[in-house]
Amino acid sequence: MSVPRLHPWILAVFSALLVLATASAADEIKPPFGLTWGESSVRLEKLLEGAKAKIVERKEVAGRESWTVEGLIQQGLRRTVFYFKTGQLVEVELQYQSEEWDTRRYDEFMTSVRRRIEQKYGTGQLIARDQTPDGAVTATFVGYKWNQNNTAIELIYFSAEDAVKAQIYRTVSVHYKGN
Repeated sequence: MSVPRLHPWILAVFSALLVLATASAADEIKPPFGLTWGESSVRLEKLLEGAKAKIVERKEVAGRESWTVEGLIQQGLRRTVFYFKTGQLVEVELQYQSEEWDTRRYDEFMTSVRRRIEQKYGTGQLIARDQTPDGAVTATFVGYKWNQNNTAIELIYFSAEDAVKAQIYRTVSVHYKGN
């Protein structure tokens, strides 16, 4: 009895599907700090206490519980916001700000973070690039997004500059979003 021969392109398609199926679980974007999606708020609170970080605000945002945390040690990290749905972790937002950073330093930081994410997940999608003068204030917003297996990372730069009052607000945030 002879074994049927499969056309080479069929074998190639099956091989590619096998690789994609194997890689998809590994390609899920994980939250920072070694956490996992669905982490319980009770366990995370204990971890934060152990790290000597403080929950400075708890509130509800769009049907989710939100904790603003300060004291996690990382260069330029001002605060971290954890979001929970039914007591399980669904999003982590890292907010970076430093009084010593000028526009060039924010650009370098944003580029550095973007390159690290791209090394892991490929080229991100530009989701926003806008500079809007509003009277004396000019607002700049730049954002990128990476999607992987129903999880995502968004990298956002925002600045608002008041030329008349010589005031400026800048921040870079990284949003890890679970499914």
